[in-house]
Amino acid sequence: MSRAERRAYKRLTKNQDPYALPGGAGRGRAPRRPRGQRRAPSADGAFAFVSRRFLVWLLGGGAAIGLVAFSLAWPNGMPMALYIGLGAAAVWALLVVGFRLAQRRASRAR
Repeated sequence: MSRAERRAYKRLTKNQDPYALPGGAGRGRAPRRPRGQRRAPSADGAFAFVSRRFLVWLLGGGAAIGLVAFSLAWPNGMPMALYIGLGAAAVWALLVVGFRLAQRRASRAR
């Protein structure tokens, strides 16, 4: 920070209490926690990594990829196109779950 910037900052904060809570949190509201501390991941059970956002990615992506694979395999006939669509959706689900578990393992290693 340059000298001019420091002077400007001091001018802006001249009449403020240096120990006051930021954002008016002292007016009866609980202070907000930093973004990384908002919700601690719970370690209850084997499927603790499942969140609403994760399920939307899993099911929505699986449906979209399965439909695209089904549409591309349609000239091969109905049962084969269905199997290909379901297989593509299953591969998507395995990839997403594997990536989520890898993220979880990497965050524990830190």
